[in-house]
Amino acid sequence: MKPGIIKPEPEAWEKLKGGKTKKATCTNLDMVTMDTASEKDPHWLITDYMPRYQITSLAGDGGSGKTTVWCAIAAAVSSGKPCFLLDGKNIPIEFKEGEPQKVMFFSAEDSFEYTLKRRLRKNGANLKNIISIDIADERFQEIKFNSPFLDSLLDKYRPGLCVLDPIQAFVPPDIRMGDRNAMRACLSPLIGYGEKYGTTFLIIEHANKQSGVWGRKRIADSADIWDISRSVILAGETNEPGIRYLSHEKSNYGMTGKTILYGIDDEIIQFKGYSEKKDKDFVTEVDYSARQAPQREDAKEFILDFLKDGEKEISELDELAQAMNISKNTLGRAKSDLRNEGKVKSWSRGFNPKKWYIALIATDKKD
Repeated sequence: MKPGIIKPEPEAWEKLKGGKTKKATCTNLDMVTMDTASEKDPHWLITDYMPRYQITSLAGDGGSGKTTVWCAIAAAVSSGKPCFLLDGKNIPIEFKEGEPQKVMFFSAEDSFEYTLKRRLRKNGANLKNIISIDIADERFQEIKFNSPFLDSLLDKYRPGLCVLDPIQAFVPPDIRMGDRNAMRACLSPLIGYGEKYGTTFLIIEHANKQSGVWGRKRIADSADIWDISRSVILAGETNEPGIRYLSHEKSNYGMTGKTILYGIDDEIIQFKGYSEKKDKDFVTEVDYSARQAPQREDAKEFILDFLKDGEKEISELDELAQAMNISKNTLGRAKSDLRNEGKVKSWSRGFNPKKWYIALIATDKKD
């Protein structure tokens, strides 16, 4: 017998309560002792963000750029070029680049003829290394997380990365996504496929549209996907126009990576920098702005109406706004918006005391 292997008595597995016996489906009861088990450091498909051979989840609201993000990641893996997630990191180029690998993807939301091929190409993909089955192909319906068909495809092509977008398209019809035990059993084969075929999985999910939720609660499709994923990234929009974020919310192999700020220009990902903020911070900021927006619009209308008869002292405006229950902060943001929109101007007169005035900016009208 090999060292570290414990072999029980042959009869042990047959005995049940009440003296009954049951024929086991697996007769090999050998186990490994931990003193003989090997230890491995994590390998990364994308350093700090996507561990090799494991499941990474990417979730976000509609319009947050999830599809373009995974296309950019797939493009980097297919070409061996650095991924935009690492653009700002001080990492030697040899650790950013890698060997070009096959990428397999399945999308139930976008056609590769109309959308995905173009986005992959624009983001620098080696299209010869990217393979898929179109949603219009009848075989697409056979692609499920636990299906023999997916197993066979992975076995034949051995992709370095497999993208499934979105998660609910690949859950068997007899499984409810709210059933955690069933979902875990459904997703578990991917863990084995990762080691068996050398494949890293990227699963795309929708975010919860409920306001005031972040992190784990933002994943709308299934709570269990958070648990089974070794890395979770949440996408969203910041308060700055055109700037989106990717917040690394979970990592089983170390500290979470910095939040990536990015834009999308002509379907190409543009790295904008890193942030220490996480999903909670951005969600809170956006929710606050949404709540403040109606109040600010009301304050702007109040200012414009107050100034329609000509210039006024700002102190007079402030006093009336207070009487109208418009907060100082809301009034200040409303003034700033109107200045930026070119609708009002302000200036000072005199000295000791200096007085500030505000007025509408006249628009030239030609007959």
